[in-house]
Amino acid sequence: MLRNRLNIRDQGILDLVELRAAQAGIYILQSNPLKLPIGVPRLKAIHKTIFGEIYDWAGQFRENTGSMQKYRPAGYPVVYPPSMYIPQEMDRIFAELKSENDLRGLSLDAFATRAAFYYGEMDGTHPFREGNSRTLRQFFCDLARGTGYQLDWSAASGGEPERQALYLARDQAAMHRNPDALQAILSRCLKPLQP
Repeated sequence: MLRNRLNIRDQGILDLVELRAAQAGIYILQSNPLKLPIGVPRLKAIHKTIFGEIYDWAGQFRENTGSMQKYRPAGYPVVYPPSMYIPQEMDRIFAELKSENDLRGLSLDAFATRAAFYYGEMDGTHPFREGNSRTLRQFFCDLARGTGYQLDWSAASGGEPERQALYLARDQAAMHRNPDALQAILSRCLKPLQP
């Protein structure tokens, strides 16, 4: 169980409290988007806003954790690299994103293609101990908004089959550098912002 600010020692209770706190943090971010430029400080600020009520380490990249491994319900493992590589990997990813003008000026399909690639790169690095998915979903909503698009993840979360399809698509992008399925999901979730 993760060390938490509320000293909760029951995993089920922690999961519920974390869910509620994260929902409140996401609501705050959606109501009052951050003004920070696209980059590591913004990603960390998103994580801190979502999880800061629960974890002291919210907004900090994981450290001294070595590799991490998760098993998906579909029965396959997902392995993330040791934490010592996170700072330089995130700097590389954001430098590449900056070299593409933070994806501004792209058609919807081109944005979905490049966003899927960068989502896979960030997810594969797995920068935070917990909460990477929620943080990345919010970050990519912010990224889309800055390019003139609205990213509505609810279009990909109709039920458990859709949720598992999103996990698989993210895992393929992160573990196998194959963002095609994630790009298709993003294309369904994107639309131009209304003026």
